[in-house]
Amino acid sequence: MIDLVIRGGTVVTSRGRFSADIHVHAGRIVALGALDAAAAQVVDAGGLYAMPGVVDSHVHFMDPGETAREDFITGSAAAAVGGTTTVIEHTHAAPVLDAEGLRRKVAHLRRRSLVDFALAAHVWPDRLSGLREVWEAGAAYLKVFTCETHGVPAILAGHLLRCFRAAAEFGGLLLVHCEDDAMTRERERALHEAGRTDPGVIPEWRSREAEEVAAAETALLARLAGARVVIAHTSHPEAVELIARERARGGALWVESCPQYFFLLENDVLRHGPFRKFTPPARLGSAEGAGQMWRLLTDGAISHLSTDHAPATRRQKEGGDIWQVPFGLPGVETTLTLLLHAAHHGWVSLERVVDALCERPARLYGFYPRKGSLLPGADADVTLVDPGRTRVIRDDQVVSKAGWTPYAGMAVVGGPVMTFCRGRLVARDGRPQGDPGWGRWLPGAGRRNGNGD
Repeated sequence: MIDLVIRGGTVVTSRGRFSADIHVHAGRIVALGALDAAAAQVVDAGGLYAMPGVVDSHVHFMDPGETAREDFITGSAAAAVGGTTTVIEHTHAAPVLDAEGLRRKVAHLRRRSLVDFALAAHVWPDRLSGLREVWEAGAAYLKVFTCETHGVPAILAGHLLRCFRAAAEFGGLLLVHCEDDAMTRERERALHEAGRTDPGVIPEWRSREAEEVAAAETALLARLAGARVVIAHTSHPEAVELIARERARGGALWVESCPQYFFLLENDVLRHGPFRKFTPPARLGSAEGAGQMWRLLTDGAISHLSTDHAPATRRQKEGGDIWQVPFGLPGVETTLTLLLHAAHHGWVSLERVVDALCERPARLYGFYPRKGSLLPGADADVTLVDPGRTRVIRDDQVVSKAGWTPYAGMAVVGGPVMTFCRGRLVARDGRPQGDPGWGRWLPGAGRRNGNGD
């Protein structure tokens, strides 16, 4: 007898759709299609789409570090509700800087996650010699900042090239936050001198020019060093196109973006203030202006999407002037819903949604086909979505500690209704199911390839 059959749904992959039952045993998919075998549990998926669980490669659950904002228990529950079964997490307030720090964090998180998780390490300018060790201990990627942010020091051009060359020697993968340090510091100084504390300082301080300069420099140095680099949370088409030029010249470069750069407007910060303080900021001048971003996603110039989930509560967001309140937005609960809504309207295909949210990040970070696929042998990470479900997103539905979402009031079509992680139901109809601890740590590619301890 097998454990679970998900019956009657339409399977959606990056290559197409087909009707098939999904047969699950011991946490793995054993077959697709009709199978004459008894099952302990049968789930009726009639009228639903069955897709791989979302692989969110960029989240901040603040655990340990800033658990008043979020922790792994609440963050992973929110992720499950949003259709996510795998996250890659890193925390700025308590960064992983070496192999021992990674091992301590893995031990701390045992029994705290509802979904499977991998962990990233931070790169500090004076600790470049330890990059190989933390990669081979199981870090999923190495996170770099080109400007000082969240208390994390900037890696400037000279150190950045050294960092890229070091990572290229052992095949490490880096995720780079691109904003130019000199430009952001100069704008911050000028805005403070002018006495500015209005929300309009955010797009001026963290300007698109600062992002473009850093993205262009990062892409060039990555190509020269032969390093594998993902440019994080790319916010506008010009930055995407700068990176694409170096990729066309042979650079091993990928572009990550996030839903906020497709749905939120630059001037929203003037109305919503600290609740739109994130960086890079939203760049869209109008909703119609998102068309170019959707085209870049469809064409693959934007390789994949993550959330950059970095919540803060209402009290924390309202707890000072615009300079003091924390950066960040909640996102893990809404991303799949927003992309299904986009597919419903024809802005992007459903197959590309599955590719950008599931398959592509799983491939890039070395977890495919165990994650990001519905192939026999894969983990039974399955998200059932109702493509015709309509609802209005509301703050009181939020599971994250944030307690709010920037998309509140938005009417959407499509959304996840059931999420299975390794064959276990972890979310249903907007509520988490089961206790934290089901989620397992996923060592990164450096350790799984036999290089690590």
